[in-house]
Amino acid sequence: MLGTIGVTCAFPFPGDELYGQHVPITLAQAPTAGSYVPLFFTPAEYATLSRLTDTIIPPTDTPGAVGAGVPEYIDRVVSLNAEHQPLVRAGLAWLEQQARTQFSKEFVTLEEAERVAMLQPLGDEIDRQQRDAQRLRFRTEAGGAAVYYVAVTDRTPPTPSAAPGRPSLAADAGERGLPVRLFRLIKNLTADGYYTSRVGLLQELGYTGNTALARFPTCSVPEH
Repeated sequence: MLGTIGVTCAFPFPGDELYGQHVPITLAQAPTAGSYVPLFFTPAEYATLSRLTDTIIPPTDTPGAVGAGVPEYIDRVVSLNAEHQPLVRAGLAWLEQQARTQFSKEFVTLEEAERVAMLQPLGDEIDRQQRDAQRLRFRTEAGGAAVYYVAVTDRTPPTPSAAPGRPSLAADAGERGLPVRLFRLIKNLTADGYYTSRVGLLQELGYTGNTALARFPTCSVPEH
């Protein structure tokens, strides 16, 4: 899966992708099972979302995304963001359709290996788009000097290209690749929700808060 954050993540998260923090929501603790009523998602959509987030960060020796309350976090974020709503609704419907087409099952009943088989191509396409975006962040001016500038954002990703013998995800799912856009968004929000929850921050990362230092170690680097 090309690397992890912590030991639980099935898909890697570049640090500059985490953007859900702009929504003023915190989860003091994971919700009691069955106690949360979704604000935006239908019960069926919420079940699909929960299985999707637990595929991205599954439980190991620490709780996974569901145990950390990530689906609730995402529901609250999406309920406050009209731009996300049509994307996630259409994207979850696409996931359900693909599960039935590929495995003749509902998404929530798929085995882990089957879910990963569905999601891995989306993660690979996101990685490819990120590599293309990084290449487009640099241009060469007169004299050969490399000048840094932002040419591509999440809102205008490079057009997905098809691997040899494989149709483009964008061509399969409409303009700019509905499934890829969904997975990028849910992956980012899953990381945001998990690593700002008590489970992710305290149990997974071992954060103990600010610590007062009796003294500061001397730096041994000569130029400092």
